[in-house]
Parts: sequence; structure tokens; C-alpha cells
Amino acid sequence: MTKVRFVPVLAALLFVAACGENGGPTAGGSTGGPTARVRFFNATMGMAGSGGFTTNGQFATGSALPFGQSTQTCATVAAGSTALGFGAANTGGTGLSGTALATLNDQSITAGGSYTVMATGSAASPRLFMLDNKFSGTLATSQAAVRLVNLAPGTGTTPNTFVAWAGGIGAGAPVAIDMEVGAATTYRTVTSGANTFALLQNPGHIIASPGTAVTLQAGTVNTLAIVPTTSGGVQLVVVPGC
Repeated sequence: MTKVRFVPVLAALLFVAACGENGGPTAGGSTGGPTARVRFFNATMGMAGSGGFTTNGQFATGSALPFGQSTQTCATVAAGSTALGFGAANTGGTGLSGTALATLNDQSITAGGSYTVMATGSAASPRLFMLDNKFSGTLATSQAAVRLVNLAPGTGTTPNTFVAWAGGIGAGAPVAIDMEVGAATTYRTVTSGANTFALLQNPGHIIASPGTAVTLQAGTVNTLAIVPTTSGGVQLVVVPGC
């Protein structure tokens, strides 16, 4: 009787399986292992060029961003304790031109998670925030999820806070009261398409935005960033999740 040997075939199959699992490089500079997705957004005022982001000391490819822009795609970052950095990007957009101007250390990145890392404040003294994009609700085909985050700290000694309404000022109960810098509201489900939000700025109870319309794509999870303008006002910028 002829004996058939299976061991080499089994070894080959195991080798193929090992090579096909989590084998791609990550923005954190490592390969293999569990990962998460991260989008970067620059709302830092006064920077001569673009700002750039790092994860675990390495430049995140494609994260050299002018003011008010987010990365077109989400970076893949190794899960675990992560150090984030932000500073002025070099002219080639391939790294920082010096040391990081703002850092967030020991940030917990969960495998399979989605995050947004945002820089705000002045170019001389930026601040860095990381938001978890986890949305536990269910969206119908004509719905989107949206939350607001305050990225307009102001220039005075007392940081700006905001009251926000879905619709015009005073249109029902506010969706947020006294939003501090870097603080995000909980997600709310809205009908996709054009949505209007209004803002009242504190201190001073200034009408920062009587009603700004933004377009939200169906089936998406979004962060609506309150961002300063060069004229001293504020604007709303849609930053999609990953």
C-alpha cells in the first residue's frame, strides 16, 4: 500500500495563512498585529505652512495638512498604547520640520477602532485631542450620525465655549451647552443631506453662527468641528469618520 505524506502540504497552508493575516505596514511603523483606523485634522491657526502628525514618533504619511483640512484617507495605526504628536510639516510634507509642538502620550488605541486626532490653538502653542468615533446606533438608508466638537479656543485668557442648536438659535432645546475646547457632544441621528446648526459663543453671549448648513452623506458617521476663521469668526467643518 502506498503511504501518503500530508505534513509538507499542511506546513505550506499554515505559511500562507500566516502571511495573509495583518501583514501590512502601519502608521506607527510596525507590521503585523491588531490595528485601528485614524483620521487627522488640522485646525491650528497662524502656521506658515502645513501642520503634520506623528504616531509613536513616526510621521503619518499624508498628514501634512493646511489649516481646516483633514486627511483624505484614514491611516492604519497599531493598536495599544500610542503616542501622538503634532508640529510644523517640512516643505516636502514627509515629516516634521522640527520637534513636535504638542503631544498626547499613552493614548489607548483599540483593535478595530476608529479615531480622529485633531490639532487646534495657535501655531506657537497648539493643543492635540483624540476622539473615539465609535457609534453604537443603527442608521437607515437616509440617515447620518453627527456630533459637534469645539476646536475654537479663542485668543483671550478665558477660552471660548459654545451653545449649539440643530436649526436656528432657540430652535428647541440646545444639542450642547457650554462646550469646552476639545469636548465633543454625543452622536445624534439626523436625516442625511443639508442640516443647519447654530452657535452662541461664550463669554459675551455672541451669536457666532445664526445658522450654518452642512451636507452629511447617508450612512456616514461624522464630527462637525467648530473651527475659527481668519476674520475672527467661526465656521463648521465636516470631518468624516473612518
